[in-house]
Amino acid sequence: MTIHRNKSCLKPILFCLLLLCSGSLLQAQSIQGVVTDMEGMPLVAVAISNKTRGQVTMSDADGRYNLAAHKDDNLEFTYLGYYSVSMKMPEEGNVFRRISLKKKLFSLDEVVIGPGWTDYQKDSIERRKTYKFALDRKKEGSVFSPATAIADNFSQKAKQRWRFQKNFAKWENQKFVDTRYGPEEVSELTGLQSDSLAAFMSAYPMPADYARTATDLEIKMWIKYNYRSWMKHPFVPKTDTMSPADTTKKK
Repeated sequence: MTIHRNKSCLKPILFCLLLLCSGSLLQAQSIQGVVTDMEGMPLVAVAISNKTRGQVTMSDADGRYNLAAHKDDNLEFTYLGYYSVSMKMPEEGNVFRRISLKKKLFSLDEVVIGPGWTDYQKDSIERRKTYKFALDRKKEGSVFSPATAIADNFSQKAKQRWRFQKNFAKWENQKFVDTRYGPEEVSELTGLQSDSLAAFMSAYPMPADYARTATDLEIKMWIKYNYRSWMKHPFVPKTDTMSPADTTKKK
């Protein structure tokens, strides 16, 4: 009689244990691994998406990633300047995969502007018209006139012109970055304001080539990823303030 009662008590306990085990097994289903380039170097901030379930994660500084997935889920690995890799989750349980991405070969200068021009594109065209003479001027060749080439290299005006051309390219890049990486969007995604916002954007400037080729989703993920890194060691420089007494002393 006692044995029968013990068995009856064990049944609900075993049932609960079975539910817990099955739940933990479902939670443990994931794909993890490392993302590298074709030379085996780890890639940071690669977007790994589970298209079936709408989940996204990013690789860390060592290229490692971990994403929940079930058998036959559609997965995609995307990274700026590299060809994407798509695959299906091969099996249930934990799966390890090393993914290698191939770099694209392209030139940023080969950009075709469509009829729907943005404000930046219109302003860029006007700037190039304004400074056309200085931008189109090339260095004299040394094949037919070596003396002219030497004189041109040492000319003060020539040096200023070459410096202007170099700085103009930097200005153009920064103008474009500002259209995709501005204080308003960063503040909306991170909640940062004033000095903290300025400190974060100064600590994590967006590369121009990334701004030109990344999608809107990749831009947002880039901001959030770097924000999490910045929050581990946030640094906001103190602004020097001057009291009225200090002002009086200086006078």
